Amino acid sequence: MSEPATPARPDTPGGGGDGGSGGAMDLGRCLPQRSFGLKLILVCILALGMAVPATFVWLLIFQRANDANRAVMEVAQLRGGAQTLMGPALVVPFDRDITRNGVTEHVVEQAVLYAETGTATAKLETEKLRRGLHNVPIYTVDANFTASFNPQRLASEIPAGAQVRWADARVYLSLTDLRGAKEAQLTVGGRTAELAPAEAPIASNRAMTFQGLVGAAAPWIADNPAAPIEMTARLRLTGAQRVAFAAFAKDTTIQLSGDWSAPSFDGGALPDRREVGPGSFSATWRIPFLARGAPGAGINLSFDTVVATSVGTSLLDIGNPYQSVERALKYAPMFIGLVFLTYFLFETTSGTRAHPAQYVLVGLAQTVFYMLLLSISEQAGFNVGFGIAATASVLALSLYAGSVFASRSAAIKALVVFSALYGLIYVLMRQEDYALLIGSIASFLAITATMWMTRKLDWYGVGRLISQQRPAAA
Repeated sequence: MSEPATPARPDTPGGGGDGGSGGAMDLGRCLPQRSFGLKLILVCILALGMAVPATFVWLLIFQRANDANRAVMEVAQLRGGAQTLMGPALVVPFDRDITRNGVTEHVVEQAVLYAETGTATAKLETEKLRRGLHNVPIYTVDANFTASFNPQRLASEIPAGAQVRWADARVYLSLTDLRGAKEAQLTVGGRTAELAPAEAPIASNRAMTFQGLVGAAAPWIADNPAAPIEMTARLRLTGAQRVAFAAFAKDTTIQLSGDWSAPSFDGGALPDRREVGPGSFSATWRIPFLARGAPGAGINLSFDTVVATSVGTSLLDIGNPYQSVERALKYAPMFIGLVFLTYFLFETTSGTRAHPAQYVLVGLAQTVFYMLLLSISEQAGFNVGFGIAATASVLALSLYAGSVFASRSAAIKALVVFSALYGLIYVLMRQEDYALLIGSIASFLAITATMWMTRKLDWYGVGRLISQQRPAAA
């Protein structure tokens, strides 16, 4: 008769009929039951994973920004677009004979004379046109030119023996798009000349494809004039986005003022003096002969070189939300990570654990913030849009933190932290030049605070190993 089997002691390794139980205990000795270190790694992976929905939001911003640019272009084409104005230039034809290979040919060429001194004074009146959801800034500019010409300068430029036809002299002004022209007036030597659309008097490589010309005859200019020729001109025209003025004289002074609060001065030189106020600006340029980069007189000169030295201002639309939202979206992984880090700190300092799915919901809520910001800003303006979207997001994240960690204190702390965080987002969107500096400092402070608060945290586990929890032997 066989002996009955002896029951295995519960504390004997591998003992008992259930080998799986022993395997579980062996695994418990090797791995921690509750590791904050592994949880932090998982939270970081989830934060990086939130870049996927953020990419879809960026594509949405890109598409909406393209729609806005298309609206600006459509309105600009109807109003004249970006305009570049050139003051009076004098073109005088002359005849001469050229002998080539024993054959004498009679030709007519053009002598171009630019003013010795010239002044352009312009005033800009702006408004916004609505195109769908988008506001397009346009302007009407009233420009007055004065110019003084020294006709004796042509004597050194025109070949000997040539016959100058002063009676056929013409005066030219230019602007980029003639469709924007509203009024044009010219006086030469105190007499009014009638301006009309004109062809370029001298062929060039670009054939003045980007500029429209208006010209007028001045037959009363005497042959071989000795005294300076004085001219005044006035152009009134419409345009959009940018207005600029060419250095049409050897020594040119340009004075531009307007009622736009966000001008961006650009072109070949910055203003010598400028003032920008809440609803107005003024700027003055002086472009001397050497800085202009073009001769004061010559044969068959093209206006292209002079127009290329234009200076002016672009009208920045500070109400455009797309650049600000796009700039903030570049920092989305950092902000999502900071919110995740806040939830993680709440988790380490409380007795409640948050599920990874809850972190995903928090990340999606932050992604939706950018969609709210974009959609509301298109309708009500950026500041209003940010206020509504940020308030809604901060309240949602704070109340959710209080619910997840079952603590009113956690909700209040989250409200303070997230309010500061979204305030930082607003600063980054407004301070483009200092965005990287501010974001770097904020990230450093957040990581430093986390290191300090978790300096005594048991990263391997907060519970005892299974080997330390075995029941006492019978």
